[in-house]
Amino acid sequence: MQKVFFISIIITTASKTFAQIPATGSWFAMQLPVNISNKWQWHNDAGYRTLGASLNAYQFLYRTGVRYVANKKWSIATGTAFFYTRSSYQKFNREFGKEFRLWQEVNAQHLLSKTILLQNRFRTEQRWFAETDSRDSYFGFRMRYRAAVTKALTDKWSVQFADEYMRQQANNKFSFNQNRAMATAIFKINSTAQLQGGYMWLKWPTSSQHILTFTFQKTISLHAK
Repeated sequence: MQKVFFISIIITTASKTFAQIPATGSWFAMQLPVNISNKWQWHNDAGYRTLGASLNAYQFLYRTGVRYVANKKWSIATGTAFFYTRSSYQKFNREFGKEFRLWQEVNAQHLLSKTILLQNRFRTEQRWFAETDSRDSYFGFRMRYRAAVTKALTDKWSVQFADEYMRQQANNKFSFNQNRAMATAIFKINSTAQLQGGYMWLKWPTSSQHILTFTFQKTISLHAK
């Protein structure tokens, strides 16, 4: 009886270890906003997120939508998104769960000085998760608030410090979902393109991760100005 008891403990501990969130990861992103006019923009971004320190995929994503720029300070946006996420953190698991999102956001930015920009973003998301081998389908409603300060160092280089807090309503619970604290270096290639590289401390309800982020952004304009 004791052997059965100890074996069950070992199996339970091992299963938890295999399911544990990796301590590290890398997020690669490409952003291609298209300026249709002075007021309207087509939002496009895609991402590839790794499973731990390896290059194995944990998540693929594509987000699109339309943005209306009211003035230099305020803009609003809405759209859809598609996520494909590995159903567990085990490398041998090849199943990716599907997620479809609708999203809406309000953005505000204010120049605190000639070289310091304050940005605030509030986003809501309606998330539909498809059924996988390890879980049933479900719906989640998430709210996100992001604050960021960008400091221009030279004509080419800037640094940004940001924090984003998220809470989600799912399975009859409204609870903490995650928090992202970020430090990013930004290199301006030209007037329409830039490279970003940084570090993010990602806090989950029961664990945390250290994430390296890499982003390429290119703005395309379909109008004269």
